[in-house]
Amino acid sequence: MGVRGVVLGVLAVVFVVWSILPLYYITIAAFMWETDVVTRPPAFIPRSFTLTHLLRILGFPAPGPTGEMLRPAGYPVLEGLTNSLIVAAAVTAITMIAAVPAGYVLGRYQVPRRNAILMLIIGSRTLPPIAIVIPYFIMYKTLGLWGTHLGLILAHLALAIPLITWVLMGFFATLPRELEKQARIDGYSRFGAFARIVLPVAAPGIATCAILAFLTSWNEFVMAWMLATGSPAQTLPTVLATMFTMNIGLPLFAVANFLAILPAILVAVILQRHITRLRIVDPLTVVVS
Repeated sequence: MGVRGVVLGVLAVVFVVWSILPLYYITIAAFMWETDVVTRPPAFIPRSFTLTHLLRILGFPAPGPTGEMLRPAGYPVLEGLTNSLIVAAAVTAITMIAAVPAGYVLGRYQVPRRNAILMLIIGSRTLPPIAIVIPYFIMYKTLGLWGTHLGLILAHLALAIPLITWVLMGFFATLPRELEKQARIDGYSRFGAFARIVLPVAAPGIATCAILAFLTSWNEFVMAWMLATGSPAQTLPTVLATMFTMNIGLPLFAVANFLAILPAILVAVILQRHITRLRIVDPLTVVVS
């Protein structure tokens, strides 16, 4: 290994440590007593362990460091977590139902106005959410969608479907075209070839895109803040933002953040086998038949 390889290896290690360190510290801070969390220098090796903060943030009383019973924290973290799961699950399901066939057709066939459709997809992703959230707010107030799960799902779909369609277009373009040809020779219809042959082969890309769709909704803040904050449908990112402005102990805030990142990590870990097998190309470079 030459000097270049050593330098790249060191930089990779530094980048990984720099990325993981905040997640690690949030995790250990969530399960230590506050006196151990606020010490200087920070304790990167846990000095204590307790489930008190987790129980309190979920709405249960729990024993304090001296044995006294502490009241529930009183923040709607559990409600926000539930809402985020509902919205993200719905967005993921609907996005995949719409984006998989769209990505397949656009990535494999020369459809009319294909380039215009590609430009429309790209254009929809160039607009930052903050630029369109005010029209959404006015429209939702008029239609009675403000502060509802349906309203958030529709807003997040506008962000997720173009992104996932674009990624799937690039993925489907990498699959051998002999798959459909052989299936047609074996007597399958075009839809049968897609459903029975292409979809199983495309499972890694579809699984990865499902993760992207889930995270797009799960992490989205601007739309959720403007369209649901303070309502029964508010999601976990908006709850965390509200907690950040309050005088709340660091362990409680760490627990809330831990709950926010845990589902995304679990989904990625469960589907990591598919992620490592994924190969995507730029849809603009694809030559379709």
